[in-house]
Amino acid sequence: MNFKLILAIVLCLELSYSFAQSNTPIFLGIQPAVTIEPSYVEGELDVNILPIVVELSISNRVNFRILPTLNYHFGGTKQGISDIGFYTVFPVFMKNQEERNYPYGIYVGPLLGLGRNLINDHYTTTLAIEPGYFFKTKKRFTICTGLQLGGSYFLYDSQPNKWVFHWGPKVSLGFWIGNSKK
Repeated sequence: MNFKLILAIVLCLELSYSFAQSNTPIFLGIQPAVTIEPSYVEGELDVNILPIVVELSISNRVNFRILPTLNYHFGGTKQGISDIGFYTVFPVFMKNQEERNYPYGIYVGPLLGLGRNLINDHYTTTLAIEPGYFFKTKKRFTICTGLQLGGSYFLYDSQPNKWVFHWGPKVSLGFWIGNSKK
């Protein structure tokens, strides 16, 4: 699994570099995340210790966003790295971005997440929708907010599989790097 994760990260960096060479601006930032599952006892939670977000435009209305997941589990009977994976969002903006320096405005995008939970021994597939808003930037710094709504499928190694409700507010802080469209 570690080799596949490293390969996915290298491919994403290569994709980002390729787009940077074509004068496509890239959003590079952080998206702090805390996960509290319904089955957790009070004080038990997961924190993403690699909260990097990379986003780039792939058309005048659609972006591609990818985020690694490397969660550290606090509380409960086991502590340590709990989840390894990534998720992607394809924000589709309500307004055409052709005349804009950097994408901004209201968007809605499909979300796909894949990962492995090392503590509870299951694979996770998340399917969701993320409506949100990318704030207009004056220079290069900006903020993006969104709300993920959907479901996660837990494919366990040794117990019955199950669907769980997935939701979570998201806030990304970062900078546009590279050339603007103008």
